[in-house]
Amino acid sequence: MKTKPNFSTSKLTKAIALAISAAAAFTVLPAFSAEEAESTTADENEVIDKNDFPIEAIQVIGRLRSSASAAMEERRELPTVADLMGAEQISRTGDSDAAAALRRVTGLTLKDGKFIYVRGLGERYSSTSLNGAVVPSPDPTRNVVPLDMFPSSIIESLSVQKAASADMPAAFGGGHVDIRTKSIPSDFMFKMSVGSEYNSNDSNDSYTYQGGSDDKWGKDDGSRAMPQSITNTIKAYGGISPIDIITGSKGTLNFQQAQSLNRSLALDLNRNMAIETRDTPTPINANLAIGDKWDIGEESVFGALAAVAYKRKSENYTKREVELDGGKDNVQIENQKDIKGTESVVQLSGMFNMGFELNDDHKIETFTTYLRDTSDDVSIGIEETIDTISEPNALQVNEIEYEERTLISNQIRGEHYLVDLWDIQANWMYSDSRSRRYAPNELSYTYNVIEQDDGTFTNPILNTQDAPKYVYSNLEDDSKNYGWDATLPLEFGSTMVKVRGGYQYYERVRDSKATRLGLEVRLTPTSTHGSILSERFDQIFSNENIDTNRLSLELRDASTNTEDYVATEKNDAYFGSVDIDFDDVWRIYAGIRYEDFRRVTLPLTPEGEISDENGRYDILDYIIKDDGIYPSLSVTWKDSDITQWRLGVSKTVVRPDLREVSPVRFQDPVTGFDFFGNPELNSSDIVNFDLRWEWYSDEGNSFSVGGFYKDLEAPIEPIQRISEAGRQLKFYNAESGLIYGIETEFLHDLEFFGGIGENFFVAGNLTLSDSEIEILPNGEIDPTNLKRRMTGHSKWVANLQLSFDSPDEAHSATLVYNIFGERIAYGGRGGLDDVYEQPFSSLDFTYSFTPDEFWSVKFKAKNLLGSETEYDQQGTQVYAKDPGTGLSLQVSYTY
Repeated sequence: MKTKPNFSTSKLTKAIALAISAAAAFTVLPAFSAEEAESTTADENEVIDKNDFPIEAIQVIGRLRSSASAAMEERRELPTVADLMGAEQISRTGDSDAAAALRRVTGLTLKDGKFIYVRGLGERYSSTSLNGAVVPSPDPTRNVVPLDMFPSSIIESLSVQKAASADMPAAFGGGHVDIRTKSIPSDFMFKMSVGSEYNSNDSNDSYTYQGGSDDKWGKDDGSRAMPQSITNTIKAYGGISPIDIITGSKGTLNFQQAQSLNRSLALDLNRNMAIETRDTPTPINANLAIGDKWDIGEESVFGALAAVAYKRKSENYTKREVELDGGKDNVQIENQKDIKGTESVVQLSGMFNMGFELNDDHKIETFTTYLRDTSDDVSIGIEETIDTISEPNALQVNEIEYEERTLISNQIRGEHYLVDLWDIQANWMYSDSRSRRYAPNELSYTYNVIEQDDGTFTNPILNTQDAPKYVYSNLEDDSKNYGWDATLPLEFGSTMVKVRGGYQYYERVRDSKATRLGLEVRLTPTSTHGSILSERFDQIFSNENIDTNRLSLELRDASTNTEDYVATEKNDAYFGSVDIDFDDVWRIYAGIRYEDFRRVTLPLTPEGEISDENGRYDILDYIIKDDGIYPSLSVTWKDSDITQWRLGVSKTVVRPDLREVSPVRFQDPVTGFDFFGNPELNSSDIVNFDLRWEWYSDEGNSFSVGGFYKDLEAPIEPIQRISEAGRQLKFYNAESGLIYGIETEFLHDLEFFGGIGENFFVAGNLTLSDSEIEILPNGEIDPTNLKRRMTGHSKWVANLQLSFDSPDEAHSATLVYNIFGERIAYGGRGGLDDVYEQPFSSLDFTYSFTPDEFWSVKFKAKNLLGSETEYDQQGTQVYAKDPGTGLSLQVSYTY
């Protein structure tokens, strides 16, 4: 039985709601100033000629508030409920990438600095496109593209469509994010910027190790890669252990020869990977963009824009992880780990766009985007288990996690106005994309240590029972996306009608492989060097120790039967819609979409055979065929020149991701939990309702308030499963789910204060919502709460922005506050309560100084409140990470 909305409020919630509501009330007050602010000048509103390729609908030269107004105006003209952010708005808040910028949008929150939650729904309920084309994700643990990969320097605008339309993919429930890269300029442009930053966690003891010569470019030079000798041996013998070698396909070696071969493979490993400290390198970020357009003859125009961005930084962090056991009344700490680490990040992006306009009626554009995001995370953690907490002993866990995420997308599209054929507008596009996650060397090794009275740990000895582990993994996604549509405009007096129809095709092929190797080590019976195991990792496994037979080594394949998989999916979509505008008062949009979706995900054994999980699954269990019809309806009523109402009703679907339906193992990068896919997952159908009232003033101010309701059938949830192998999560379909709420947004100047108030404006949004799912226990799961909120859902989300623009346009400043309510990170089991991610209060400040038309300086302070990411379970902190407070300075030159 579905419950009525129940909005519980804390003191903080009430305070934020009161502040935003009070500010929103300003939107209905008349302007008390006798003089209108010169926020919109002739230069600002310069209309770009139709032969130009516009960068923005409004050229922002005066007050930057007009950029926000421009985004509002575009939103106003859309037939469905949507939110937009322009490049100037992103610059104003100082956000460095798409993910950070989108958390300013109404009802959106940021997860792990990479993924967007729309209206409290997890990232699985969002979809992402690049310039209208679907692109694959290089992150194997998520369905959507990590949005932190897109630097703000290449972004033209961000669009978040919250209500479905026939031309959009049906597979979303919260919202569809379209990232639009910069377009061809209307004139010659050149922009260069360089900057640096500082974090309060920075010190002179950053962790590092011996890497590769190309690390500064975020690319491994091959020193981390799995040795070719190991690959060749696995192919030849079917394994690397002595038993595998002598029983393999060749089978010509005796046991002693197999041992010798195995030992030589161990020697080929990169053993020069001891963790050490160094001075924290100075962060650097640089951007360069150049573009122009050229007239060809009297009517044709050709334009091009190239941009490149580079960022390199190392940030220290502290982190705490705790695992609880027992029931609700007898909770005990099973395991706890305090971690210090350094994450070194290199981001490199490039963009090259071209456009050709034959005449006013025909235009072709190409977009090429390349993104590389490399993370090199080095950490040392002190781990205490239930067996060691009462004793002065602990484990020192050393971990190195290196990964390269890349995305390359090539797209071509055309727009054609067929004047001689009833003014039909025809559009077409083709996109070819490839993403990759390459993790050539993830290494972990453990020392036994003794805790002293002063809290320090001494007497490190390599733990030979927990062998050093090397993990090599590679995931590649290739996708194609193409389609066409045609729009026929009709006019019946004051009624305008647009009839549209089209076809879209998307296919994706994934190949994911991982190899886990364990390096078994022990002292030889004749060794008299017992102190060897207390040395550094590279010294223990030095050639000297091995060549003199002080150590006995054996390399073992620790991979499970569910490490590798291949998958493919295809989706044919046909859509049609009619958009009717009655005298610019009533607007009715009705569309229907049909999708024929097919997918197969095949887990592979180490031998490359299709795994049936010991007879548990049949090959048909790995195949999904899902076709359906998805209608959408939007009604807009412009009850005056400055206000309008919107109503939207639609049906959408959320399908499980490739890795979620394959019984393969992967690890969540935040919690460290092992996840397992579930071939028995079903898709979730969603019925969506939206209602919104919008107000837009002639001065660029705006206010909106709306409500939404979503009914979900069999929503997909990650749930802890019963296992003796530690913390494990698996995906299951809940019985039912729903989410509902209200959201409000405003933008207003402060001119009614007079004087200096004319130079300020305020913007903000607030979302209050609730959700509920019902989960039934089975043989694998025993959820504590059979009814609870959806994973990742926050009951409230708030943003507040105060901005200043000087009259001479030389100075601008913005103070931005963002906070979300607690949300379930994952559900509890066996009597333990659910784990909640606590609110994160983010206060950022940005100041820009533009002394002339060429130079500008930007300063940003991030996380001024020093907030930490924190997960709690039954009053115990089970996860915490301190991101620190960041300061950055950037100098730009524009011509």
